[in-house]
Amino acid sequence: MRLISAFCCLLVLVTSPGLAQPVKSTPAQITCDTLCGELFTSIRMEPDKMVMRLEEALVIHESCAADIVTAAIDAVNAEPGQVRKIVETAMDLAPARAAMITAAVKNYRAPVVVAAAEEQMEVRRAVVPTSAPPQPMAGEQVMRTELPLQTRSIPIVEVRRAEPVAAVQFNEQALEPAMKLTDVPKAQPMK
Repeated sequence: MRLISAFCCLLVLVTSPGLAQPVKSTPAQITCDTLCGELFTSIRMEPDKMVMRLEEALVIHESCAADIVTAAIDAVNAEPGQVRKIVETAMDLAPARAAMITAAVKNYRAPVVVAAAEEQMEVRRAVVPTSAPPQPMAGEQVMRTELPLQTRSIPIVEVRRAEPVAAVQFNEQALEPAMKLTDVPKAQPMK
């Protein structure tokens, strides 16, 4: 019995490291560009939460303070009152990066929006002859026909020439004299 209880205790000791919580891996570092893009989008979507979003971005990646400040200024379209709030918040949260923040604000240039060039559209027109279309000659017949198994209906002009008509002879007949129907008895009315 003692052997079985000792074996159970040993079994519990051996299997317990497998039940322990795994070691947490370090989260992947977010890049400066990704952080600035997310900050820009969130400020544009909710301008009233700008200070909170700016604080979060500076806490996450303080080394990108200049880029974060520039992205925030872009998001508010360089409005002077908003820029003042951005600079104050950045200076409070990252006093060690004050020189970078000041340089970013002084060197800020609004992005230049270049209008996309309009695509040139090529206009093609059919060439219409200036003279009248040829008329069919006597005995000709003009018909339009379509080729089978085509997806587009493109008319094709087909000209058929008529064969000359054979000469027909007419025989004149004399009319017979009209018949006289005067001797036919008349019908009697019924009573």
